[in-house]
Amino acid sequence: MQLIATVTLNPEGPQAAPPTDLREAEFQAARGLYMDGFIRQIWVYADGSGSSMIVEAPSAAVAADRLGALPMVSGGYLTPPTIVALAPYWGFGPRT
Repeated sequence: MQLIATVTLNPEGPQAAPPTDLREAEFQAARGLYMDGFIRQIWVYADGSGSSMIVEAPSAAVAADRLGALPMVSGGYLTPPTIVALAPYWGFGPRT
């Protein structure tokens, strides 16, 4: 199933910029999830406050677990992901 996932800067997390090695670990982990077909598309908010992504997973719980393991999430810099399951839009279908 496809889902929309969002993460944002954690207002209760560390206030200093994340260390370079943590950012690089995040990039590497996200790249791996993309190469595995889990992350289908990802956009970073223009103001730098978070990102939204389309992910493919058998359930919202699986998606939350995989995204929750990202270094910036587990390190407290980003909030745990908000996950919304998607369904096809029926408005483009044939009319009777």
